[in-house]
Amino acid sequence: MTRVSSFGHQQMMLSSLLRNQEKVFDGQVTITTGKKEQQYSGFATQTNTLLGAKTVLTRTQSYINAGEYVDRQLRTNDVHLNALVSNAQDVRQAVLEAISMDETFALNEIMDQAFSSMVSALNTNIGGVYIFAGAKSDVPPVNARDITDLVAAASAQDLFQNDTRRAAAQVGQNTEMEYGLLASEVAGDIFAAFKNIADFNAGGGGPIDGKLSPAQRAFLEGELATLDSAIDTLQLFVARNGTRQANLEDILVEHKDEEAFLQIFISDIEDADLAEAITQLENNQVALQASYEITAQLSRLSLLNFL
Repeated sequence: MTRVSSFGHQQMMLSSLLRNQEKVFDGQVTITTGKKEQQYSGFATQTNTLLGAKTVLTRTQSYINAGEYVDRQLRTNDVHLNALVSNAQDVRQAVLEAISMDETFALNEIMDQAFSSMVSALNTNIGGVYIFAGAKSDVPPVNARDITDLVAAASAQDLFQNDTRRAAAQVGQNTEMEYGLLASEVAGDIFAAFKNIADFNAGGGGPIDGKLSPAQRAFLEGELATLDSAIDTLQLFVARNGTRQANLEDILVEHKDEEAFLQIFISDIEDADLAEAITQLENNQVALQASYEITAQLSRLSLLNFL
């Protein structure tokens, strides 16, 4: 016996159609966003776990950003520190050659060039910040241009304008890394050594040019030890900076490994399997189409069809 659709039957089919529409919409949103759920409430018992993992991920990424910034600063330090060492060694070599040959024709020029290059390195400005100035980052840390400024100063330390605060950054939960260097502590000794030679050259014992007098030779021999000590200080800063770079590299590797783990962990909870989501969407679309067809047929049926 064929049954004629009732109002109740039509309402039931209409509700089914609406549910299928909702499933199709949800499937489309899932594919578009790539997420299983659009609200945290949809993850039920995993919500706290997901929120905790995202908090740790955000903190880890902030440490990575800070670490990468510090790494750039340390690499910049390395370039300029090595430039300081190279210039200091040029002067030492010139002094050594003068002593061995008992004469010199270029020591003054080499010193002037080396000092100017050192001042330029120490007054390096990146983005409006003087990197060797400490917290006084808007002021050049060395107030000099050439060797005459060094001779005119009462002492080498009078040329430095930096303060005593070294820049540092938090690169781990319990790890703060100092990366800032101060011009006065880096170059204080080598500038003092240069000033000794420059003052002698400008004084009664100078100029140191051409054939060396016995006094000039004895003076330069005595200054070799001072230069060696100052160069050792510079190389100590190079080594210390390199150690920080190596330590930071290890820290960044750990943070990036943790970041990768957390991203996978979070993805396992909230990311949808797109292949599965597409298949489910296609099934839901078929069901929705069937609901449309059945509902349309029911809406056209009446007792007249059977009379």
